[in-house]
Amino acid sequence: MREFHKIIFIPVLLLIVSCSKNEPGTNTKNSTDSTGNTPETRKFDLTAGQQKILAGAKKCLEVKFNYDVTMGYYILTYKDGVNTGSKVFPGGDMDPGFGVCTEVIIRALRWGGVCDLQEEIYNDIKANWSDYPMSRWGAKKPDPNIDQRRVPCQMVWFQRHWKTITLSYYEPGDIIAWDMDGDLWGDHIGIVSDKFIEDLTLTLPEDEGTNKLKPLLIHNFPSPGYVAEENVLNRWKIIGHYRITD
Repeated sequence: MREFHKIIFIPVLLLIVSCSKNEPGTNTKNSTDSTGNTPETRKFDLTAGQQKILAGAKKCLEVKFNYDVTMGYYILTYKDGVNTGSKVFPGGDMDPGFGVCTEVIIRALRWGGVCDLQEEIYNDIKANWSDYPMSRWGAKKPDPNIDQRRVPCQMVWFQRHWKTITLSYYEPGDIIAWDMDGDLWGDHIGIVSDKFIEDLTLTLPEDEGTNKLKPLLIHNFPSPGYVAEENVLNRWKIIGHYRITD
């Protein structure tokens, strides 16, 4: 019998700034994009870190966990897919059958053997409180149940520990963060796939060459409602682009 995951609703606070706008996605499970082009797997000379992230992201695709429409606050009692019945740190997770966009990042890095963002972000917030936008949700101290599940917290951690990319050149394993509603806050995040499509309408700055290839993104969004690999790179405003340094 499936165990119900614990959830605590706090309606006054914005608990997770992520994936809040239910816009239609372009599902590529049939291997075509909205223009009828067929995505092709592209070969890159990836670092060990990039390979691990991509492997973890593809595992998220295989598991294809559902989008958690509640976007609620959970006591993270799961570890390695098993409900321990008590709070877990480090290595804590919510029910592995569910998640939001940030779970793709957390699980991809964890399953790929890169790092445990629950532990990393918790420790980084403790040591560098003023670098994180904790006042936005009225936090008084770090919370390992929720902080790593917030897009703004993930963005700060990546800015501090990975390379920020300013060019429109994408490699598998890159992390992309978007602002969907124009408030300059990150509210959706995903991982660049190794599948690319040719997009003749793509306009690049003169100093970035003429590469018209656009990557698919591995992400979790209300539509289609589970982890998918889709042509959504330019659907929302990109405000963060990060690459692992090893």
